[in-house]
Amino acid sequence: MQHVAVRIAHLIYNAALRQFEAVVEFFAPGLPAPMRVPVRVQATPDMGHRRLVRALTREARRRGGIV
Repeated sequence: MQHVAVRIAHLIYNAALRQFEAVVEFFAPGLPAPMRVPVRVQATPDMGHRRLVRALTREARRRGGIV
């Protein structure tokens, strides 16, 4: 995939497990519908926005097999 857009569709912080749970959507010209990848990232609730988005996207790419 050359041009891919990413959207964090759902984001929840699970305080008991100290992790963010999210659904990351990938949009690309060849896909008929967005590819949705559920992810979990261990983090504190005060993690910066840019760092959180990068961690969620990296984990979704790893799980979804997206380069």
